[in-house]
Amino acid sequence: MKIIIKRITLLVSILLIWSIAARHVNPLFIPSPVIVFKDLIGMIHTGQLIKAIEYSFLRITAATFISGAIAFPIAILVYNSRIAKDILNPIISVMRYIPVTAFYPLLIMWFGIDEMMKIVFLFIATFVYMMPSVVLCLEEVNDDLIDTGLTIGMSKLQTIWRIQIPASLPGVLNSYIMMYGIGFTYIAVAETINAQYGLGYIIQQSSSRGRTDLVFMAIIVIMIISVIFDYVSKWLVRKIFKWRYIND
Repeated sequence: MKIIIKRITLLVSILLIWSIAARHVNPLFIPSPVIVFKDLIGMIHTGQLIKAIEYSFLRITAATFISGAIAFPIAILVYNSRIAKDILNPIISVMRYIPVTAFYPLLIMWFGIDEMMKIVFLFIATFVYMMPSVVLCLEEVNDDLIDTGLTIGMSKLQTIWRIQIPASLPGVLNSYIMMYGIGFTYIAVAETINAQYGLGYIIQQSSSRGRTDLVFMAIIVIMIISVIFDYVSKWLVRKIFKWRYIND
């Protein structure tokens, strides 16, 4: 209850500060929260916002799915093969420092300006974080479990399927969920060019037209969706893998 009160107090404080700032600053820079709320309601009624959310969410989902589908088997290989670890670990270690946005002009040249380019860009944006995160999840698997499996006669392949993957899966799924947050962070960049729908498209178009109120609205929607998706998804993971969080 105290946490809820604190969060409500924080939200009210932010809205109060925002309202005061909007009264003393040009609306071009800081729009009134009332105007932003009216924009939100108006775009919901017209269906534009729902369609924008749908397009952005599907793009991020496609990119994140591909990212996870590639990262997980590579991480398994790196964790279980000394040769693969020696070759790939240095690359994985520096992935977080890759300037993802620098790929955008290159991807336009390679894939054009259609849907493929947007998904590939979001794939790169999520993969550079997903890959190291999945490797870390596997490294957190208790070595005693694997040793016990080998002691009772399991083969290396059996320990992978019956011990490593089940034990690491909760952490991997949490990393997968986190990639949606990364995807929404980069969606404004991904939908800059040749996008007819999407939250990033709303931000780009509104910014170029001086509609700061719509930019604020789209940013707030992204934050709300990210928080709700993160909370619900992690709640589901905790319910599905109760054994992992029994002591929490």
